[in-house]
Amino acid sequence: MIGLALQGGGARGAYQIGAYYAFKKAHIKFNAVVGTSIGAFNGALIASGKEKELLDFWCHVSIGELLNFDKEYIRKKIEKEFDFDYIKLGFKNFIHILKSKGIAIDGLEKILDTYLDEDTLLKNKMDFGICTVRLKDFKPLYIFKKDMIKEKIKDYILASCYLPIFHLEKKVDDHYYIDGGFYDNTPLNMLIEKGCKKIYVVELNPIINFSRKPLKEVEIIKITPKRSLGGVLIFDTKTLIENIKMGYYDTLRVIKKYDGKYYCFKRIPKCFYNLLTRKINKHELKRLKGFFHAKTNKEVVLMAMEYWMKNKNINYYKIYHPYIMLKKLQKEKEINHFVYKFLTQLKFL
Repeated sequence: MIGLALQGGGARGAYQIGAYYAFKKAHIKFNAVVGTSIGAFNGALIASGKEKELLDFWCHVSIGELLNFDKEYIRKKIEKEFDFDYIKLGFKNFIHILKSKGIAIDGLEKILDTYLDEDTLLKNKMDFGICTVRLKDFKPLYIFKKDMIKEKIKDYILASCYLPIFHLEKKVDDHYYIDGGFYDNTPLNMLIEKGCKKIYVVELNPIINFSRKPLKEVEIIKITPKRSLGGVLIFDTKTLIENIKMGYYDTLRVIKKYDGKYYCFKRIPKCFYNLLTRKINKHELKRLKGFFHAKTNKEVVLMAMEYWMKNKNINYYKIYHPYIMLKKLQKEKEINHFVYKFLTQLKFL
């Protein structure tokens, strides 16, 4: 059995639908998906076979409007008009949240009503589970769809997403619940208990990862963002779409075993990189390896290429052949930089 665990992380969740489309391209099928917070929302639609609808959601959602922020405040934030009016509008929103005892969740409820169909979720073969935490005693609740009351499925998902900034409501069994990320941000043990032998984990913030340790040894493959996904509350659609693309290519890099950290390079034998560096001065090569914290000739060449590709704003979202890209970089005009000098000294013959 193969499982998919989706980490919580607010609006960064756009990354996960990109990752899921990469899994589909690689023909990887899951027996079960579990998630916490936004991972629970994404997981519910994936487990319903509604990945197209989920992609549409992330391409068009306005996080600010979803959370009932003032439209002018949202516009100013997106366009970075941080003037006095922006401060006043921000204060006005803050006062409204205080008076309402938190952000109203009607926007989240409307989204679930629009995109999620309980019957489809229950009938689909892919299992689905979430993690949330009971506020009274901080006791976690791990639950799969077979144990959810049909009429309460959306409430379970909302319970998993309940951040302290939201206006609390008793959604499940007459108790207050909060975001499952406060206890287990990556509930992969649910999949282990279910019998999954291979688990893919799509992380959103690996630095703040409150996942429990695996109960026993299974094959765990992590998909981790290689660049910043931005804040938990992302207001602009451009960043969300960028994160979708990043999720897709980061996942392809892992499952197709491409080379590179930020870019995707087709794998070629190590001897190719040893050939390229054979005429490089040993002291110069050692200097470059120290600069990039690289251990091998292959690592230092790829890191130097990525360094210069980033400098030239070359598109991240493409599969590159190292030979072709290096030839292209070497055609640049004379540039007085030690990394570029290293790249021009690499010899094919």
